[in-house]
Amino acid sequence: MDFVWVSKNMKFHSKEWQTAPSSLQRLLNPLTFILVFFLLSRAPVDADLWWHLRAGQVMLAQKSILLSDIFSYTRADAPWINAFWLSEILLYWIHSLGGYFALAVFVALLGASTFHIVSRRLTGNPLVSCFIVLLAAVTAAPIWGPRPQILSFLLVALLDFWLARSPRRLWILVPFFALWANLHGGWIWGFLLLAAHIAGLFVQSFFQEEERIPLRRLALHLLGWTVLSALAVGLNPNGLALWGLPFQQINVSLQIQEWLSPDFHRVDFHPLLWMLFLLLLAAPFAKKPLNWPQLVKVLGFAYLTFVAQRNIALFAIAVAPLLSEWINAFIQTLPQKAEHSVSRALNPRLASIINGLLILVLGLTALGNLYLVSQPERVDRNYPVYAVEWIRDNHPEGRLFNSYNWGGYLLWTLPEFPVFIDGRADLYGNDLINQWHDVVNADENAASILDVWDVNMILLEPHWPIVDTLEERGWDITYQDEQAVILIRK
Repeated sequence: MDFVWVSKNMKFHSKEWQTAPSSLQRLLNPLTFILVFFLLSRAPVDADLWWHLRAGQVMLAQKSILLSDIFSYTRADAPWINAFWLSEILLYWIHSLGGYFALAVFVALLGASTFHIVSRRLTGNPLVSCFIVLLAAVTAAPIWGPRPQILSFLLVALLDFWLARSPRRLWILVPFFALWANLHGGWIWGFLLLAAHIAGLFVQSFFQEEERIPLRRLALHLLGWTVLSALAVGLNPNGLALWGLPFQQINVSLQIQEWLSPDFHRVDFHPLLWMLFLLLLAAPFAKKPLNWPQLVKVLGFAYLTFVAQRNIALFAIAVAPLLSEWINAFIQTLPQKAEHSVSRALNPRLASIINGLLILVLGLTALGNLYLVSQPERVDRNYPVYAVEWIRDNHPEGRLFNSYNWGGYLLWTLPEFPVFIDGRADLYGNDLINQWHDVVNADENAASILDVWDVNMILLEPHWPIVDTLEERGWDITYQDEQAVILIRK
């Protein structure tokens, strides 16, 4: 019987649930996929989405890859290490097909696919597997959005899945990382995953004497192909210069929200703690020998997550298999319950129809929710739409100083106005980011910075101190609403 989750031959803790796929698993698999799709449904409102879309639009129009800045006046013609060019073309193409809704479907579908790959790593009680996958998805949800980095999350899940299968064709790593290096700068996460796996194999070899030589041989072979893969990263338009990108971003991005540690006063970061505490509670039941490769990955990505919240999805992907293994080991220590039988079971065909209808209704509900959250008016409420319309209608002259969070949006909606700054932190560097902070906070050098860059117009959120300061110095507020203010130099 499918829809009713007990059957004549089923025990709650039965070993059959941990071996062959059961009727419950056949129902839970699509339901879990749909629920993850729903949990990771997002309106396309990420601040970085817009400059990715604009870059993809320009590259398709020019039929060339952007490797220098054409969007700002502060870094005009400066070399730009564009690690996202393939993703940017993909995102723009998806947007051109179906607008915001198509982008939202892509984001949710990629999330569901990522955690479906994670679910393939999980064995044992299917209800436990479903719970862990959903918890992992909720954990990743705060940083899941319409950006190329979600492609990196998918590739991390694929790589971890592949490594767990004791891979033999290690040469696959070379084209894998060559592709990754043209999609997103998160390929560095792949190398950290490989490093953790190799370290875990060496540690495990000390505890499994009979497997010591095969484990170390696999680790050394994997290390060799990892080195070749590091060279394959250079197979991109930026060459080996791409290797400097992750370290440069760490240097310049410490003032940016996603590079800050998780704020556990926010409820949406609490699932991270739940996963961590569950892992600690289940650890005493872990079977020996420990799964050291996965444990080292969990420890490594936990460290990265507590340093920067942008890594939280990596932690969720890495911890799910180990959490599943340990919780199922705990369940096996519990007393076996008696069989629960039902006297009247649904006809198998009827049960299949009911299950199919349930999946169909939930799937349509998830798509309907996604359609609603991706409506243009829902997206526009997050941006200075009316301020942009004012600029279009009035055509003010001179350079624009803009909000950091709106830089990408202005590239997309006002391409005729080069920006002061946008979300490409690695391009602008510490100096320009600090200048932006000095201006918006009305530091003593704010006026001189605006003069040096010959700024004639400012578009910011009204709460910044510079708004009151410039108004006192004779700048005119030509437009203002609850979301944005425009000041023009007299």
